[in-house]
Amino acid sequence: MRVLRSAPVLVAAIAAVAASPAGAAWSGNHSGHANSAAANLTVVDAPVADVSGRTASVSWNAAGAGAPASGYTVKRYGDTGEVEPAGSCSGTVNALACTESIVPPGTWTYSVRPVRGNWTGPESQISDAVTVAAPSLVLANDVVTSFPTSLGGGLNGFAAGQSVTFRLDDPDTGPMLGGTMTPATIPAGGGASVSVTIPAGTSNGAHTVFAVGSGGDRAQREITVTAPKVTDSVIAKSAGGRAGSIRAGGTYHAYANVSGQGNPPAGLATLRADLSALTNGQASAALSHGSYTVAGQPYNYRTAQLTARASLTAGTQAYSVRLTDSGGTQTTSPFSVTVDNTKPTGTDVQTTNAGTAGRAEAGDTISFTYSEPMEQVSILAGWSGSATNVVVRLNNAANDTVQIYNATNSTQLRLGTVSLAAADYTTANRTFGAAGTPSTMTMSGSTVTVTLGTASGTTTTAANSSAMLWTPSASATDAAGNTAATSATTESGGADKNF
Repeated sequence: MRVLRSAPVLVAAIAAVAASPAGAAWSGNHSGHANSAAANLTVVDAPVADVSGRTASVSWNAAGAGAPASGYTVKRYGDTGEVEPAGSCSGTVNALACTESIVPPGTWTYSVRPVRGNWTGPESQISDAVTVAAPSLVLANDVVTSFPTSLGGGLNGFAAGQSVTFRLDDPDTGPMLGGTMTPATIPAGGGASVSVTIPAGTSNGAHTVFAVGSGGDRAQREITVTAPKVTDSVIAKSAGGRAGSIRAGGTYHAYANVSGQGNPPAGLATLRADLSALTNGQASAALSHGSYTVAGQPYNYRTAQLTARASLTAGTQAYSVRLTDSGGTQTTSPFSVTVDNTKPTGTDVQTTNAGTAGRAEAGDTISFTYSEPMEQVSILAGWSGSATNVVVRLNNAANDTVQIYNATNSTQLRLGTVSLAAADYTTANRTFGAAGTPSTMTMSGSTVTVTLGTASGTTTTAANSSAMLWTPSASATDAAGNTAATSATTESGGADKNF
């Protein structure tokens, strides 16, 4: 009978417990004694997170009435979903703050949940977002103009406690670079001062410097190497024209092109040539900066005028150009020049006819062939060998002659004089190309060809055959500067009607 009387009281008690606030404050994931739910857990405010380097400090307050928590669990959230925290924020935290070390780079928020025994309270609101920067390497200068060069800078965002090494172009297999870090290990803030040395021998162009932390952190920085470098050199006779050949006793300059940043190239200390194989006492001839052109090619350095030894033998002679940069690194580049001591000679003279055989007319040609290619500028100043206007003079004489003049008919070109070995090509001096269609001159290989333009008057038709006789000019030279021999050259093929 006592049991029946007690039943309504027990039911009422259970209903009261179920309806109490404490029943909503406890998680249903755990079991416990009924009297464990006698009170609410203290509510946790949204935590406050702060980042220094790769370390996140999280703190919170437990506010309001209720049973105190025996500990707290902390969660970190990111763009990719929930991530379990690391460091001292793992597990149950028995304080109102924790510090998470080596936080991955990214943007994160935190929440806190109170726990007591086997029970878990409600999760707090999330914190404001904090950002952990990725490891970075900053260099004060990203352009290298000499070797070796030490680049100062700093690291940021590295996890504390790491040592750092440096590599070029590949973080795992690239050449190890000399470098220092202050302090020697990454401090709590994640930053340190560094100095990285780029060694001699590093090629010009784009490179990547990697900072590799012992704990796995990595950062990189692009640099550009524009250290001065000799890219080309040539020797040319002082008279100008084509390069690459000189003669014994002739004067010459050595030219070089140096690449780099700026004009003159930054980082260049000295530039010298060893020309001792060509000129006595010139093992270290200085090259000066300037703007020079040889055979249409620009150069930015040149020696003073030098004289080749009179005893210099023909053949290929080696020389070198030595560059010293502002870091004291020397590089030596080998080159060569041809020594030619042989005078060019005339080997043939020929004409072709465009109209009446034996009559000099517009369109006819006369060709001068040498034993080797001639220096174009020695025949006509500034000439490259391409078609240029000239004037042809046909002179009336006991044996009519031909001479070639410049386009203004004021200066005879250094092609000498051709005797037609007959007197019946004209009865008066005539010009071709002074008015009307100009005469033109071209050079191909060893042959100079002149095409006649409009005649200034009537010419005659030669009645008899003859063999022309050409006397070259001593002022014309080959590429090395050897003057032409003036011995007469007879037209090959025997006597015929010229033009």
